[in-house]
Amino acid sequence: MNANIYEKANQIIRTCDAAYLGVIDEDGFPSVSTVTALKPDNILEVYFSTGMGGNKVKRLQNNNKASICFRAGNDNITLVGEAEILTDQPTKSRLWEPWFIDHYPQGETDPSYCVIKFTTRRVSLWAGYDYAAFTIDELLKIQSYCGLLCNGCDYKKSHGCIGCIALKGKPFWGECDVAKCCINKGYAHCGECPDIPCEDLRNMSCGDDKECDKPPGARIAVCKAWAARKGS
Repeated sequence: MNANIYEKANQIIRTCDAAYLGVIDEDGFPSVSTVTALKPDNILEVYFSTGMGGNKVKRLQNNNKASICFRAGNDNITLVGEAEILTDQPTKSRLWEPWFIDHYPQGETDPSYCVIKFTTRRVSLWAGYDYAAFTIDELLKIQSYCGLLCNGCDYKKSHGCIGCIALKGKPFWGECDVAKCCINKGYAHCGECPDIPCEDLRNMSCGDDKECDKPPGARIAVCKAWAARKGS
């Protein structure tokens, strides 16, 4: 698993009109329904709206384990994790969509309107010609300064590389300016820097070189995820 896979998955869920939410019903069987993700940003957390009196709420209150599947063309992403029911007004207002009014006539303050927050624990996916299966803990383990996931790097075995952090920013190919900058500023990774992405990181992540990210910005997204976990 590498940074590219993470950002590919993020891009896919942002384009999906619908997803499939699986919960456990009263008899212990999986029950799947079609849902619309609300302003999805990444695979770490996904939000949906539902009615307080519906089956999804009752079932999730009884068993919060759930799974979500997104499909776009031949790409398929399955997320496994836990869900919780949110009723606080700031969340309801932030995720409110104009078309909800047909379901919740009192608007965003309608007491029957609530939000399902899904938190991912593990992922399996096909994206393009790539397959990956990983846990979120594996993804969020800091492995480099720039957001590269060194544990999944092809050079780890072929070049005997033990990773950017262990090598203090001096891997087999030479000294890394991005790592050097982090070390000098006392940051664990670029996600801790208020200037992310700086020009050096942007060039590394979004440039045309074959070693740059595909899709562009993948390692930047990983750095931001690392920073978000620390701040949560």
